[in-house]
Amino acid sequence: MILHEAKNFTWYSFALFDTCPGVATFVTTRGEAVAGDTYSSLNMGLHNGDDPSRVEANRKRLCDALGIERLITPRQTHGTDILPVTPRFLSLDAAAQTVCLDGKDAVMTDCPGVAIAVSTADCVPLLLYDDVHRACAAVHAGWRGMAAHIVRLTVEAMVSCYATAPASLRVAVGPSIGPGCFEVGDEVVRAFVAAGFDEAAVVRRYPSARPHIDLWAAAVEELSLCGVDLSHIEVAGVCTQSHSDEFFSARASGIRSGRFLTGIYLTDI
Repeated sequence: MILHEAKNFTWYSFALFDTCPGVATFVTTRGEAVAGDTYSSLNMGLHNGDDPSRVEANRKRLCDALGIERLITPRQTHGTDILPVTPRFLSLDAAAQTVCLDGKDAVMTDCPGVAIAVSTADCVPLLLYDDVHRACAAVHAGWRGMAAHIVRLTVEAMVSCYATAPASLRVAVGPSIGPGCFEVGDEVVRAFVAAGFDEAAVVRRYPSARPHIDLWAAAVEELSLCGVDLSHIEVAGVCTQSHSDEFFSARASGIRSGRFLTGIYLTDI
């Protein structure tokens, strides 16, 4: 990832996308962490208990710094529902848009100038870009969504909606909890094995410890099986729990903590 700063706002982009004309990506940071305030200071999540006015102010800082005119984020539920952001959706009023975004864990669009993003604090954010048909997607994949194949389902949705060829996709796997920290129970391991994931690739076992799941490896496995070229996948490799000073982490700070945004938008070529 590449670090940027403008208008006193700091964010990251993905190097894999920075070389592509007509697309931009962003990953926000935690900002300054204030003792006793798990939302400090750049919480971007609207559905995790923070003052909505503070969140909206933070989102405005993001949009002002990057020149974003419209920012679309779903209300995620660890499911597999995907919303296409279309001109018809954009014509709806704010209340109707909110209803459409409820319960969605991935959004995709081919509308220029519309930033789509997911909010996370340990779950895996993914960004997908089809530079042939000028379409993109943002995906939220917790362990439940990953085991339910939301990554594969999003690729299939892009194939259906935009005639995307998976081999032409570029994909970024953003900061999230890493395999060294993501300790789970046996029921989680069974869920991944039952879903067909390669146990040797995604399960880490250590002496005298509970198993760990490698969500980054699971994401790459899904993408590869869909036909995405491994050279077109950028994995940030940043563990949010280990770097909770820079990124929000629910495991480090509790579920009532901030969220950061990982997003993508189509720009003028």
